[in-house]
Amino acid sequence: MRLQLRSVVLMKFIILIARVLQWAWDNLLLQSFFQPCEIELRDYVDDLTVTRYENNNNAEFGDSSVECAVCLCRIDEGDEVRELRCKHLYHRVCLDRWVRHGHRTCPLCRNNLS
Repeated sequence: MRLQLRSVVLMKFIILIARVLQWAWDNLLLQSFFQPCEIELRDYVDDLTVTRYENNNNAEFGDSSVECAVCLCRIDEGDEVRELRCKHLYHRVCLDRWVRHGHRTCPLCRNNLS
């Protein structure tokens, strides 16, 4: 009985180790094949101007705060932003990082940046 219990515990331990090794192997393969490609930033964002955000909302329409879809944070007065052709606003740093990771479209509507 005691030998059988040890065998069961040992078998569960081996299965656990095998699952961890499988996860590590899968993760290693994923990282090796899908590294973010460092695209030249100037190729895609030269035409996009950097401005300081100014909140021009009227108080009668309520609080209509603008959020950056990349970092999901509010865009505050005075933040550096980039406005795309589709009129979506993003923090300059967030959109630059988005492009460096190989994305060539607007994070919200998927319009081409170029």
